[in-house]
Amino acid sequence: MKKIILFLTAILILASCSDDFLNRYPKGRWHQDNYTADSTLSKGILVEAKLAEAYGTLRGWPFVWAGLAMNNYTTPDVEKGSTPSDGGEVTQFKPLSYTASSAVIADYYSACYKSIYFSNEALALVTTLEDDAANKQLYLAEALFLRSVMYYRLAQAFGGVPLVNTVLGQNDKTPPRSSRDEIWQNVERDLTFAIPFLPTRQTLLGSNNQGRATQNAARAVLAKVYMYQQNWSAAMSLTSAIIASGDNSLNTPYDQIFTEVNEYNDESVFEVYCEERPAEQIYLTSQFAQIQGIRGIPNLGWGFNAPSQVLMDGYETGDPRKAASVIADGDVLEGKKIRADASGYKFFNKKAYTKIAERGIYGRPAEAQGTWVNIRVIRYADVVLMHAEAAYELGNTDEALAKLEMVRARARGGDNTILPKVTTTVIDELRAKIHQERRIELAMEWERFYDLVRWDEAENAIPNFVVGKHELFPIPQTEIDKSEGVLTQNPGY
Repeated sequence: MKKIILFLTAILILASCSDDFLNRYPKGRWHQDNYTADSTLSKGILVEAKLAEAYGTLRGWPFVWAGLAMNNYTTPDVEKGSTPSDGGEVTQFKPLSYTASSAVIADYYSACYKSIYFSNEALALVTTLEDDAANKQLYLAEALFLRSVMYYRLAQAFGGVPLVNTVLGQNDKTPPRSSRDEIWQNVERDLTFAIPFLPTRQTLLGSNNQGRATQNAARAVLAKVYMYQQNWSAAMSLTSAIIASGDNSLNTPYDQIFTEVNEYNDESVFEVYCEERPAEQIYLTSQFAQIQGIRGIPNLGWGFNAPSQVLMDGYETGDPRKAASVIADGDVLEGKKIRADASGYKFFNKKAYTKIAERGIYGRPAEAQGTWVNIRVIRYADVVLMHAEAAYELGNTDEALAKLEMVRARARGGDNTILPKVTTTVIDELRAKIHQERRIELAMEWERFYDLVRWDEAENAIPNFVVGKHELFPIPQTEIDKSEGVLTQNPGY
């Protein structure tokens, strides 16, 4: 995959320097309207290039930096971390004091639409493919998946947003907001079409083409959409298909999930490809782990997205996931004592820790800051817990308990003196147990804020949360201004 992406990047750079190319419309971009019969590049390569750009936005700074703030710092379980003065633009997320003028929120919004734009370009180019039905269907499915991922994120954060399913021209106006239900319906339609044409994780591993969309990734995104709509039957149908596929499992020990050696392992449902190998001139990097890495000694990053005392107090006695998720000042890791920055927060997210064996290889610096770390967007444990949630909401407590036990058994790691098996069939008690399990299993992984909102628990769990306002983030004022008033603002902002 990395060689393909590097090749495509080079193609785009070279193409953008051609005088003949610049004379076509729209200038500076490949587009179905500027592709002519005398072009020497394969149309399939152009589609691959657009898909690569769409994937690239998921590891880019605007999406990652803003996503951590919006999805995590808004909850009591996560502290901004770092030093008090660093990252001033994200301090507003803890007290929920952000406004429509937030540049961070605007970056997130723009990054989502940038990816959608590239996906739409890929879809437009797919229509020009001839005599290549198999690849055409695959490309179509992959582009629809990537577009759906971003529409899911936009609707999750902002509610209704403009639905743009074509390549807009330079003079085209921003369309008005569609409702959230209309966005969900669009995602449902696209993913339902895409799933049969996407490969399995095992297929991608076998072809050394990992890091791309899979059937289970598309099923998981669609299941999340159904969970938002409380369509428990539809959600459970999809999670059941993921579980039955055998393409994923919980066999990887919890403390090994986030290591480089376990990228695309059985836990991986959707994972964003990142890489840094200076010796091979490979720089498909992300600052995702750097943002969260230890700020101090060793110097592995900036120390953001850190566990709060509230989260640390929430672990059951002896739960190994706490040690696998939390680094404290003074801890000893791989024989080295951790020393936090004197003026910084004293705890770090261990899920972003890069082992010594990952540093200093492939030409990386000895204290490289994790810019090669893949971003685990959807894990199999998330899917299993979604299945458990849908099962209990449908009254199938046996199935809910069985799937809850799957996650706890993996966390237990063979030590039966900890994390006792949950046996309650009282619906409110079981619901609380599954909600708590999601909190701990997916700690600091972008799920907590939206889970609390989805469960109508945010008012009691998040300080300063205003019902009727904070379920959604504000539409960026810059976007409203650019639309000349076509876009409307969310309530309360």
